Amino acid sequence: MKRLVPDTGPLVHLHEAGGLHLLPLIGEIFVSPLVLAEVRRTGAKPWPEPLPEWFKPQSLLSSTHQRAVSWQQAGLLHGGEAEALALAIELKADWFLTNDAAARLLGESLGLQVHGSLGVILWAAATRQVSKDEAESLLVGLERSSLWVSRRVRDEARAALAKLFSDG
Repeated sequence: MKRLVPDTGPLVHLHEAGGLHLLPLIGEIFVSPLVLAEVRRTGAKPWPEPLPEWFKPQSLLSSTHQRAVSWQQAGLLHGGEAEALALAIELKADWFLTNDAAARLLGESLGLQVHGSLGVILWAAATRQVSKDEAESLLVGLERSSLWVSRRVRDEARAALAKLFSDG
């Protein structure tokens, strides 16, 4: 099982798209305090209460929290992104989940494997955790969510799905 640390975006967008159930299929989900607070107040769809049992709220060490604060103060990341990225490093997470370009770049530069909401859906399709129809439905849901995705990226995701489910 993989250790995942998401920032707010993938949690909110996958929830809006009906794909939140994919996360525990990948592994353990560790959520920082600020991300937890943000998901409860963000997004177009109310957050489930109580929290899903697979959520693992995780406090940060003092030094980890300070690292997150320094990224915020430098203007590199917003609060939830900074805290999640710092936690991913602290926990030696297998995946850092973000839909934010700056968080993605910083995470990759620090040696993390970074994925976004689309990546989670494509992983589920590639590992046959979902059918082609469900994967396509999840993509449509993501397009209707509060996540902005360019036409090029949407087209690439659809082409990747088609290739994953092709017979050849």
